[in-house]
Amino acid sequence: MSNYNSLFPMTGLRRHLWGTILALLMASSAFASDFSSPVGDLAKAIASTGITGSITFSLSNSSSLRSSDVIAIRGALETQLRSLGLPITTTNTATADVRVTLSENVEGYLWVAEIRKGDSTDVRMVSVPRASPLATVNPAPTVTIQKALLWSGPEQILDASLDGNRLLVLKATSVSVFSLSSGNWKQEQNLPLLHDHDFPRDLRGMIVPGNDHGVDLYLPGTSCRLTNNGGYAVGCRDEDDPWPIAGRSALFNSARNYFTGALFGTANNSVPPFYSAAAFERQGSLFSIFAGVDGHIRTSDGTSESMLSTSAVSDWGSDIVALKSGCGSGTQLLVTNAGDDTVADSLRAFEIPGSSPVQVSATVSFPGPITALWSHGDGSAVTAVTHNLQTGSYEAYTVSVTCSH
Repeated sequence: MSNYNSLFPMTGLRRHLWGTILALLMASSAFASDFSSPVGDLAKAIASTGITGSITFSLSNSSSLRSSDVIAIRGALETQLRSLGLPITTTNTATADVRVTLSENVEGYLWVAEIRKGDSTDVRMVSVPRASPLATVNPAPTVTIQKALLWSGPEQILDASLDGNRLLVLKATSVSVFSLSSGNWKQEQNLPLLHDHDFPRDLRGMIVPGNDHGVDLYLPGTSCRLTNNGGYAVGCRDEDDPWPIAGRSALFNSARNYFTGALFGTANNSVPPFYSAAAFERQGSLFSIFAGVDGHIRTSDGTSESMLSTSAVSDWGSDIVALKSGCGSGTQLLVTNAGDDTVADSLRAFEIPGSSPVQVSATVSFPGPITALWSHGDGSAVTAVTHNLQTGSYEAYTVSVTCSH
C-alpha cells in the first residue's frame, strides 16, 4: 500500500451490494454465529459515540483474515449499523465518517473503528480471540517477519539504505548522509539533487547501493550518482535511465508513479505497466512477479506468462518485493495489504510453490500506509517506508525474515 494505491484496483474497500448479499447468504451458517458477536459489539460501540443520521463507511484489513471473511464481516457490520439507525451513504451529507480497520496483535484480532465528526475523532475497539474460527486456514507460519526502525523524520522519505557505516536517506530534493553518534544518527551532509523538470505528485525514488563506482539514486526522469572520497558528492542528470528491479532493468514513467512495462536484460522485453516487481530462482530459472496497474498479479518463468487468480490476491496491495532469507524455499515474497493512504498497512510473506501463493508468515502491522518497499544489495535486505498516521512523520524500517521452528 502507498499513496499511489488509490489508483490500484485491488482495494480493501468492497462494494456494498456484494457485502450485503454475502452477509445474507451466510446468515444461516454456523460461521455467521462466530463473528456475529464481535460485529454486534463493534456496531454498538460506534453508535454509542452519539452520531445520528447517515454515515460514510469504509473497512480495511491489516490482519491475516481471509478475504472471504473480510467481505462477510463488512456486510454484517453494515447491516448492524443500519439496524441501529445509521444508514450508509456516499454523499457529502453524512454526519460522520466511520473507518474500520481489522488488525491483529499477539493476543488475537483487534478491530478498530475511527469515527470522525467535524473536528473531533472517537476511537472504539473490539478484541476477538485468535482461537475464534475467524482465523485464517493458512498453514502454520514457516517464517517470522521482523522490522526495526531505521529513521524517522517530518520530511517525505523515498528510500533509505546503509552504505557501510553511513545511513543514506533519499528525499524529494536531497539525499542526507548520517553517521552514528552516541547511538543516534547524526547528519553529516545534505546534498541537493538538481533536476530541470517537475516531479510527479506521487513521487517515488530508489537507492541502489554497493556499486564499484558509488551509489546510484533513481528518481522520475533523473539519475544521480553518489560518490565518497573523504566526503560524499553527488551529480545528477535528466535521463530516463531504466531502474534496476527484480533482477533486470525497467523503464519508469517519469510523469506518473509506475513502470511502463518495458524491460531490459531479459528474454521478456515487455509486460503490461506495473507498480512493483519481484523475482527469485525457482526450478533453475528466474521466476518473476509483477503487480500490474490494471490490478492483476502476473507471473513469468522466462518462457510463459500467467496471472494469479483474483481470489488468491484480492487483498494484496501494489507493493511486492522478494527477500532472500534461507528459510523455506530460500526466498519469500513480501506483500503489502490492499487499501489507500488513509489506513495503516501491513506486510505478509508468501511463497509460490505452484500456481497459487501460500502465506508463510503472520501479519506484521505498520503505523501507516507503506509508501515505498525496496530490496537492496543482494536481496537479503528490504527497506519499508511508512507515513505514520498518528505522528505525521515518515519512518524507514529495515525488514528481515527469520526461520520459524
